[in-house]
Amino acid sequence: MKRVLILLTVLLIIVSCGKGKNSSKSDEGKVNQKQQVNEVQKYNSYIKIYNELLNFEKSINYYIEDAGNQEQVQKPENGVTISFADLSYLVETIKKAEVMKPKMDELDKTAKDLLPVMEEFAPLVAEMKTYYQGKDYTSDNYKKAQEFHTKFLASLKKYDETVKQFRAAMDKKVAEQREKDMNMLKKEGRVITYNRLVILNVAEEILAEIKKQNLNGGNLTSGDVSKFKPLQEKLINAVSEFQTSVNDGKQLEKEGYKSHSISGFVREATDFKAAVATFIKKIENKEKIDNNTLQNSFFLENENGSPENVIKSFNELVNEYNRMN
Repeated sequence: MKRVLILLTVLLIIVSCGKGKNSSKSDEGKVNQKQQVNEVQKYNSYIKIYNELLNFEKSINYYIEDAGNQEQVQKPENGVTISFADLSYLVETIKKAEVMKPKMDELDKTAKDLLPVMEEFAPLVAEMKTYYQGKDYTSDNYKKAQEFHTKFLASLKKYDETVKQFRAAMDKKVAEQREKDMNMLKKEGRVITYNRLVILNVAEEILAEIKKQNLNGGNLTSGDVSKFKPLQEKLINAVSEFQTSVNDGKQLEKEGYKSHSISGFVREATDFKAAVATFIKKIENKEKIDNNTLQNSFFLENENGSPENVIKSFNELVNEYNRMN
């Protein structure tokens, strides 16, 4: 029994203060540049929080698969999967981001609301990890497990309420920043970086359509393929444009890239394109995914053609994008 999650990652901001020599800037220009740098740092802090929360939710999903989401904890023979990372770092990151300058009212408020929930989760999941990894459930017949489970579900209810608001504020901020980035890249003639972002924009459109149709491994064959075909064509064209731009040695030099440093993104973009093609083919052929695969998150996200596999491939593409920034 698992929570249905659409695992999306978001992008790091493109850090650029424009071209030109800093020495020629006026005092006012230098102040504006410092403000821009501060905004970049705060924005990126919130991006890190957003992405860490997605990792946290993946661990929640693994737990729910084993322990269930009902009041009575399930007692699988081999114990319960506890893959939660130490949440203390995430808690500290939220604290720091919320008070950083400049103010980002919506994000700051929603992060502040989220903080006590994560502070509640941090010691709880740490205790759960010790309990299950030490196989303490074998000596108390899951008695302590039931106590943990009750607390976990209560905290999870609060988390679902607060993270929804944080995610809405973050998505709005990302959209605003993306538009700024695209305009800046066009103005500066950074064709490779611009085309890289176009690929991610189209990829996000594909994921948005998956979400709109509420598709998952269990109902894949009900997908409307006519909505995905035009997006697939856009993706093919975007990857082709990007490939053309990275083959231009002068443009690579202009933007400060080395061919080897960009090869990882080329690979992940190609893999994502292939994942989408297999996904569409599965819908067209009405190929169902077997029940054993559907019951396991790991198997499902590695099943070629599943919506979960498309999402996984997208996440890998974004991770490569972030690595380059």
